[in-house]
Amino acid sequence: MRFSVVSFAPRQARLAVIGSCQELGKWNMDQVKVMQCRIGDKRLGSEPDMHYVDLPVPTGIRHEYKFVEMCDGAVRWEELGAGGNRQLEVGDTLNDEFVDGVYLLPVERFAEPGGAESDHTSRFYQGVKDRGEISIRRVTSQVLVGSCPRHVRHIDELKSQGVTVVVNFQTEEDCKKNCVSGIGMEEDPMAVMQFYQDRGMEYIWMPTFDMSTDGRAQMLPQASHLFCELTRRGHVVYSHCNAGVGRSVAAVCGYLSFALGLPFRPMQHIVAGARPVAFFDFEALGRAQPRYKAMFGGPSGETERDDACRKEALATLDIKS
Repeated sequence: MRFSVVSFAPRQARLAVIGSCQELGKWNMDQVKVMQCRIGDKRLGSEPDMHYVDLPVPTGIRHEYKFVEMCDGAVRWEELGAGGNRQLEVGDTLNDEFVDGVYLLPVERFAEPGGAESDHTSRFYQGVKDRGEISIRRVTSQVLVGSCPRHVRHIDELKSQGVTVVVNFQTEEDCKKNCVSGIGMEEDPMAVMQFYQDRGMEYIWMPTFDMSTDGRAQMLPQASHLFCELTRRGHVVYSHCNAGVGRSVAAVCGYLSFALGLPFRPMQHIVAGARPVAFFDFEALGRAQPRYKAMFGGPSGETERDDACRKEALATLDIKS
C-alpha cells in the first residue's frame, strides 16, 4: 500500500508513518517507516512537499496509523483530535485504487489546525506573492500548472520551459490584484495577450470563480476538452489561476481523468506528486464528469498520443513492480 501525505514541514524534516501493525512499527518510534519526498530542495520557501512510502500491509484487517514529522531531534505528531488515529481497512478486491499491484491510499494532508481550502492556499501563496515569485510545476511533458505570472520575466520563463499555450482561470477582479506588473493589466486584463503573442505563445482566458465548487464544476468539461485537443496537437499548456492550487489544478485533474481515462485515485497521486500544494475538488470532478461524457464522449475515442500521455503520467508514480 502507498501511504502519502502533504506537509509544510521544513526541507530538512523527514516524514514517516507509524501504526498499529508490525509492518507500521507497532507504534514504536524506533521502527517508523520513513517516507520519500517528491520536490525536496527544489521547493519554494512556502511550498509543501508530498511524501510517500510503499509498505506490505495485511488486508482484511483494521489498522490505525498516523503521520509524524521528525526534524532536528524533535517529533511532531498529527493533530487528529483526542485519541484520534487514521483508520485503514482494505479488502482483497482489485479496483481503481490499484496500479501495478500497489494499492494507492488517498493523498492526505498532515493534520493540524486550519484545514480549509483557504487556509491551505493562503499559507502557500502569501509567500509567493510577497516575494514576487512564480511557482511552476510540470505534471507531464505537455502540461504544467502553477501560479500567475507577476513580471514579464515570468512569461519569458514559461517560454523557456517550452510552453506554447497559457490558459488563465482568473476572474477579471483577480487579474487586477494579481497580474503582470507594469503592462496595464490593472485596467485591461487582456493587456497581457500581446506579450504572449510577441513570444509566439497563445493565451486563453477562462474566468472561473475562486474557491467555488459550482464554478469549477461548470468550467471543467470545457477546460478538460480544451487541454486534450491542445496536447493532441503537440502544444505544451501552462494552467494557472492566482495560486495554482484550485481552479488551474482542477482543469489538469479533469484532463487526466476525463480525457485520458485515469481513475481519480491515480490521478490524485500524479498531480500531488508534481504539485503538492494542489487542492482536489472531487465533488466538482464528480459532477462534471458525466457532462464531459455527454458533450465530448469520454476517453473511448482516444488517440495514440492520448495513450502515450496516459502512460507517461502513470510512470511518474515511480512504482517498482
